[in-house]
Amino acid sequence: MRKKLILIIGLLLTFLSIFGISFEELYKQNLNKSSTYVQAEMNLKNAELEMKQIDQFFLPYVQVSLDTILKANILSSEGSLKESETSVGGILFDSSGDIIGYSFSLKTNFAEVFGTNIGLSFPFKIYFETSPKGDEEGFYGPWNLSDQIAVVASRDLTKIDKAERLSTESKYYSALSSYYLAQTNEFINTVEDIFNRYYNEKTIELTQKQIDILKNQYESATEEKAKDEIEKQILTAQKTLEGLKANNVSLEYFDFTEDLYTETRNIIDTIISQNTDVSIDLSERLDLKALHLNEVSSKIQKKFWFLPYLPFSTLTLKVQPFTSDENDEWKPSWSIGLDFQLTIFDKGERKLASDNMKSNLANLTYEESLKQIEETIMGLETKRKTLNFDVSINQIDLKNAQEDYEKNIDLYKKGFITQDDLSLSEIALQMNKLNLENTENSLKVNELRLMQQYYVNLWGDNN
Repeated sequence: MRKKLILIIGLLLTFLSIFGISFEELYKQNLNKSSTYVQAEMNLKNAELEMKQIDQFFLPYVQVSLDTILKANILSSEGSLKESETSVGGILFDSSGDIIGYSFSLKTNFAEVFGTNIGLSFPFKIYFETSPKGDEEGFYGPWNLSDQIAVVASRDLTKIDKAERLSTESKYYSALSSYYLAQTNEFINTVEDIFNRYYNEKTIELTQKQIDILKNQYESATEEKAKDEIEKQILTAQKTLEGLKANNVSLEYFDFTEDLYTETRNIIDTIISQNTDVSIDLSERLDLKALHLNEVSSKIQKKFWFLPYLPFSTLTLKVQPFTSDENDEWKPSWSIGLDFQLTIFDKGERKLASDNMKSNLANLTYEESLKQIEETIMGLETKRKTLNFDVSINQIDLKNAQEDYEKNIDLYKKGFITQDDLSLSEIALQMNKLNLENTENSLKVNELRLMQQYYVNLWGDNN
């Protein structure tokens, strides 16, 4: 809504050429060309997905698997071979190698409660052709398929739920911060490019006029000393001109018009006027939120530094609610499984994992980042003060240039100076106006960068 309001104001205050590019079009072009923005957008989508997975109770996942187990014929106690089955890729073979059916395993996870995954298991087999019981040929399957259905609850014993949730939330805020900064950096850079392009174009134009006039004066000068002084001015102006042209090369990637410049100034003025009372609470910064959550998560992990040394990883409870006994009476069955894995020798992996959990790195990172942010803000506030001084100095220079120009008009009318002298005076006046405008633009850009430090919504940014 704010972006639309700013756009409407900008359009009302600025008449855009039919063929001229608008600020929003240029900004979007720059966004699409920015690998930093594209990567930040993808990282944010991944972080949002992880947040949904950890926040939502209902998490439907369906997995279909086919057995790949080979089973040999079994020797019975009487010394004869028992008929066996071999499963390859879900296809069942008998001892003769004939296909006798299919084996499937359907597994679903549909919820997570306090770190425990709850789902259903459907392991079953379907036979066909000839029945082992001697029944008639044709498709058939086990009549007790429902007996094989099981509710499975599994808990990863090495996972610290609260710490993991805080860590996931930290990643989300970090990704959101990177996305915001990528957007606003491109926004501010686009504004700065337009302002610099305007200043360079105008200065190049004025400098070229100055060189042309100085060359006329050089040609008409008779004294050698005067010619040397004029030549020095020409060389100085040409040096300035070459520097301006070189700086302008990198800014020629877009079609520049004064309408674009005027539109941009109006938009930025509106943004600044709407954010005069910006909250300066650094704790609301997205990146600091992320670091703070990571710090809290790290403190929780320290209490469980011993987890890497545990030989147990997963606890599983399996309930088959539809089983029956030999009398076909309903009798649910259940079982508990505990994965056991003991690493006797390693190369220090468990100690390293434990040391990482006990590390104070998250706290140090937060403190260092906070200090760096405070220094950045202090630098921008100092720059604001110096730019305001520059504005005052430029205003004095402009006033003096205006007075000099008005005096030169009077001198020209009386015949004391030439037309070239008057033109140079006018160029000096225009240059002082341009310098004042450029300093004001630098002040506006500095204000945008200060707003960025407090994560102000500059142009429809997600924060």
